[in-house]
Amino acid sequence: MRRIKHMLYGIAALFLLMVVLGAFFTVNEMEQAVILQLGNPIRVIVGDRTPEQMADLQAWMDINAPGVALSQGAGLYFKIPFLQQVEIFDDRILEYDDPPADVVTKDKKHIQVDCYARWRIDNPLLFLRRVRTENGALSRLDDIIYSMIRQELGNSNLIQIVRSTNDPIGLGDYVRLVNNVTYSDTLEDFDIDEQGEIRETIRLIRMIPTQGRIAILERVTGTCRRMAEDYGIYIEDVRIKRADLPEENQAAVFTRMQAERNRISNRYRAEGRRMSEVIIANTDLQVDSITAMANMSALTIRGVADSTAAAIYADAFNSYPEFYSFIRSLEALETIIGESSSIIVGTEGIFEYIVSEPGAFL
Repeated sequence: MRRIKHMLYGIAALFLLMVVLGAFFTVNEMEQAVILQLGNPIRVIVGDRTPEQMADLQAWMDINAPGVALSQGAGLYFKIPFLQQVEIFDDRILEYDDPPADVVTKDKKHIQVDCYARWRIDNPLLFLRRVRTENGALSRLDDIIYSMIRQELGNSNLIQIVRSTNDPIGLGDYVRLVNNVTYSDTLEDFDIDEQGEIRETIRLIRMIPTQGRIAILERVTGTCRRMAEDYGIYIEDVRIKRADLPEENQAAVFTRMQAERNRISNRYRAEGRRMSEVIIANTDLQVDSITAMANMSALTIRGVADSTAAAIYADAFNSYPEFYSFIRSLEALETIIGESSSIIVGTEGIFEYIVSEPGAFL
């Protein structure tokens, strides 16, 4: 009998301990909670909120959940054991990230868009009523976010999706596009700089404020935020992680890009060779012209020199005919007589002139 009594006391103590332990629960700084009594909410405990957010939440609860108490802050709370249950929700910023999806742009380009979003549970009671769990919330967000991404990107061209108005290369809200150089037989069709190089044609496209990736994502975020409010969710932002071409198209696109680059480089080489031949021909023409002018100047100078020398010779001959005859005789002897030749002359004539007194024949 005593053993049964002790057993009953033990069961009662265990039950009392379970009641005491089940009557208290804690909510930390990263959590928020909803207390349910027989499945009906009676109290909502939220985390850090601004006064404006608390006022908006209280106004919503006054309309949609009258009689449900609203508390704020982490701490130790009480509930009736076995009669009341506590649903704990995360109060941090959560991440949504799903596999890439195929999107068709306005200019009929197929791209694989991988986006992500940051969100938090703004109204835990509405969240519990509509989606109950985070997995249910991710399913709703998948429908909302990707539907809006497809809609906005479908109304935008590819250049508007991959670029934005905050241009990192310093062109402001312009986008720099380089057109291909078109082959031509004349230099007039090309823009040639002072060094004789071809300037590439630059076209600047105005990115108006409603275009560009940032503007697109701002519209997507705003629309998704309004749609997610029906589930007690607040979307902080939606961003595109990557926007790639489909894998089956990448090889063909890369091949086409390579062929295009090769075609442009071949045009540059052909134009360079043509310009080189023009420059070489012009240089040869200038060289021939300079050489001809130099030869003409040399012949003119030589003719003037010969004429001057002839005049000097004539004047000298007229002034000293005997001396001129003597010089010409010496030049003739130098030409006729070699190193091994011998000559025999008398004392008359040239030797008479050599042995005479200076000035005797003047």
